[in-house]
Amino acid sequence: MRQTVSGVSTPFIMIGLLFSLMGQLAQASPLAESVVEVSPLGAIAEQSPAMLRTGIRDGLVGTGQVDPFLAETIAGIGSRAFSPKQIKVQLAEDLAEDLDNTQLEAVRDWYDAPLGQRFARAESRAASPDQWEAIRASAPALRQQFEGSGRQQLFARYDRVTAASATAVETAMAVQLELAESLASLSAEDTVESIQAQIEDNRPAIERQVNEQVYLAFLSMYQSFPDKDLETYLQFLESPSGQAYIDSAGDAVRDAIMEPVGNVGNQLVRLLGSGGR
Repeated sequence: MRQTVSGVSTPFIMIGLLFSLMGQLAQASPLAESVVEVSPLGAIAEQSPAMLRTGIRDGLVGTGQVDPFLAETIAGIGSRAFSPKQIKVQLAEDLAEDLDNTQLEAVRDWYDAPLGQRFARAESRAASPDQWEAIRASAPALRQQFEGSGRQQLFARYDRVTAASATAVETAMAVQLELAESLASLSAEDTVESIQAQIEDNRPAIERQVNEQVYLAFLSMYQSFPDKDLETYLQFLESPSGQAYIDSAGDAVRDAIMEPVGNVGNQLVRLLGSGGR
């Protein structure tokens, strides 16, 4: 079985994008818990199992080595290891650890305001896997609508402050490596080293694909917002409190995704190795 490393699953790109807005999120406070609930973090955490299930399924099917029915079964196992309640608790605990009360109040107050609530709802809707198909379908229209507009410059600022593209690239690379290594363990031809080399060789293509899909997700997610509202949002994210909120993102992104993906890799080896192929 010769393993090839190809494209990136859109769900994992969206997970990376949305989780780049979530903190690296250790004693939770009522104030931190209120930030989780009023911001998009709570809704995104609730959608995480569905996001992960779709991402794992599409990633496995995309390798060309796993039957779609088996991929759906394994994805279900992985998604059940993803607890929205635990994610919310961890988010609140880490926000309380990383931000002082003044910063937490500023974040809560911003998202509690009418404009902040509109942004929270837009980001929460983008966490639904159904929206990913809509983004793919509307890609040509989105490009045409915003071609030559100031939205590209706003995206550049957004991407710098949230590190959305970088987070999505590293998440996609890590997921591909985890799943590919599992498949390599069943192959007489591939080794872990050869799989790692394939993935690294493919990094430029992955970066181009991820950057384009993150940009399209940005255009879709904030399509209904005028530039002045996006400017206001970016000013919040670039403020000391907003940056502290964003800077809490990091290892939690990888850990939240890679733990269940690692479980999937183990299930994949067990099922395929026992005759599931």
